Amino acid sequence: MKRLFILLSILLITLLALSACVVNIPTFSALPSGASLLQTPAPTPTPKPRVIAVFGAENATAFLDGVSSAAADSGIEVVVVKGGIEALSTYAPEEDAAAIVYITRKSQAIPPASIPVYAYASTGQSVSGGVFYLGYDGANEAQLALTSAIEYPPHLTPVRMIGLFTSQTSAAYTIYANAKAAGQVFSKMEYFEDSNETSSEISSENSAEVSPEAALEGWLSDAFSRYYPGMLDAVYAETGALAITAADVLASLGRSDIEVFSAATDAQAESKLSPILVCIVGANEHDAGARCFAEAKKLLEGEKAQSGILLPETIWYSPAPN
Repeated sequence: MKRLFILLSILLITLLALSACVVNIPTFSALPSGASLLQTPAPTPTPKPRVIAVFGAENATAFLDGVSSAAADSGIEVVVVKGGIEALSTYAPEEDAAAIVYITRKSQAIPPASIPVYAYASTGQSVSGGVFYLGYDGANEAQLALTSAIEYPPHLTPVRMIGLFTSQTSAAYTIYANAKAAGQVFSKMEYFEDSNETSSEISSENSAEVSPEAALEGWLSDAFSRYYPGMLDAVYAETGALAITAADVLASLGRSDIEVFSAATDAQAESKLSPILVCIVGANEHDAGARCFAEAKKLLEGEKAQSGILLPETIWYSPAPN
């Protein structure tokens, strides 16, 4: 009996030990079908591309260069949209976008748009409709250009010039005439684009049968041939187009003794600067493009842009570094 009692005691102790072990075993709730013990993080949404679309500036090379330079490293794509500013009304990008509108005509309304718009009034137009814009005040262009021609270091007063103008009623000609009266300019010859009349007796034969550009080229060739090197200092041109023609004619004649000064930057005159076309005055289109990009970027990011005024600059020819 004693041995049986000992065996029963050992069995009881063993059962109690096994029960204690079972109590400490962790339990797991059932998992739904297809569930995983490790949760996969939700994918990070890809941000939408950002775009600034430019309208009306297809031919404004310096302006577009300014926009592109300012956009470098910004993460914003610059898209040049063809079709003028009218294309703005049908532009519906999938990206986050804002627009820059390059206005050239004096009366040119900005079409309705589905995206924020910043405008550049390249010839000083007024912009209505609550659109933020960069305006241009070119009132002082002609005076700055003429002053540059008079004060150019090799020149002595009175400076011997040929003047090229759009008309005798233009602001540039009024300033030129005042300089003549003040003894600052000795005007050798004058050309007026609207009438093809000059202060000299030179005229182009059969001028009605040639284009205005060809007529001016013939007039200039004849005029320059009358003045050998040392007799004429400069050409003062009211517009970039007139200045470029004068510089081209001088180059074709092999004349580098006469400098050309332009009172405007039209016809992409800035890109035509040379040892002959030494100076232009007008809007710095590269700077205008950069400033417009900075303001359009604010609109793209939900901030308020600022309107401003661009003043004319005197831009001189500078040889490219070797």
